[in-house]
Amino acid sequence: MYLDTAIIIIGVIAVCFIGGTLLLKKRKGDYRSRSFYRNLYTANIFELILFGWRVLGRPGSYIITRLIALGYAFTHPATIRSVRANIALLDPARASFAAACRLLINQAECFSFYGLLAMKKPEEVMNLLGYKEGFDHLQQAHQAGKGCLLITGHLGFFELGGLVMKELGFPMTALTLPEPTSELTEWRADFRGRWGVKTIVVGDDQFSVVQIVRALNEGAFVASLVDRPYDGTGCEVQLPHGKILFSTAPVLIALLANCPIIPVGVTRQRDGRYRIEAHEAILPRWLPEGRKETLEYYTREIAASLVPMFTNEPEQWYHYSELQCGLEKAAPPLH
Repeated sequence: MYLDTAIIIIGVIAVCFIGGTLLLKKRKGDYRSRSFYRNLYTANIFELILFGWRVLGRPGSYIITRLIALGYAFTHPATIRSVRANIALLDPARASFAAACRLLINQAECFSFYGLLAMKKPEEVMNLLGYKEGFDHLQQAHQAGKGCLLITGHLGFFELGGLVMKELGFPMTALTLPEPTSELTEWRADFRGRWGVKTIVVGDDQFSVVQIVRALNEGAFVASLVDRPYDGTGCEVQLPHGKILFSTAPVLIALLANCPIIPVGVTRQRDGRYRIEAHEAILPRWLPEGRKETLEYYTREIAASLVPMFTNEPEQWYHYSELQCGLEKAAPPLH
């Protein structure tokens, strides 16, 4: 068994080395256009992750995630510069090459974690939690009989939050943009569905908005990400060392559904467990100043809760294109 595992790991190392050498020649352009992203961010790779956990367990997963993450780091210097520039928006002193590598490792481990979740029963998820804060805000929203928007960023293992909320008895729906392929969109929706979490794919039409508002009116907790705005919904928000765009769509949906917004975060602790925090509910109301002012005011209220979470864990804030509005500052040098 150990010999077989060693052979597999050595094979993975060889593949990563050869693949990395080839990828060095194709590292220009947006990260989503590169071979590494297009070939590894697929439904088949997620199935391979599940298979790997069954065969190799945690030790094998630990090694493979680091090989992939570090292989990516050393073959995609432009992406590393973007990652460092984004970390610098939170804390320039922490925007090192090593920090960017740790961010990639953390992201790879989030994907790997799907394999662990697939092997666990729903009730066992609660054993993965560490520090918990603000669950009373969630209970209050649930007891009010209305739905609630749970808003977070690309921070930590945000998918785990939906599974935990469902296990606590909250009816959960996750919003997602379409993945690079319809197969991957369907795979991730089916995975959430194993735990009783529904998925609404947000498109360019009005039907998805109707679905979201209907779910909220029926009492669902709807989880959404706010730090990658789409379809012109961006509003500038302040970070410690720059500005980025947050989507105003959650505020508009909350106004249409007359429901509260609760900013939440799920981050990994040093002991491997996950910290979950929920902040006090935000209750959007139309302001006399007008539509634009209303959306921007409450979006910045959301940012006031989420940005400190990003700042506390910059190596778990996953963005691979530079976020700063206008890109006034240059990315940190590679060395």
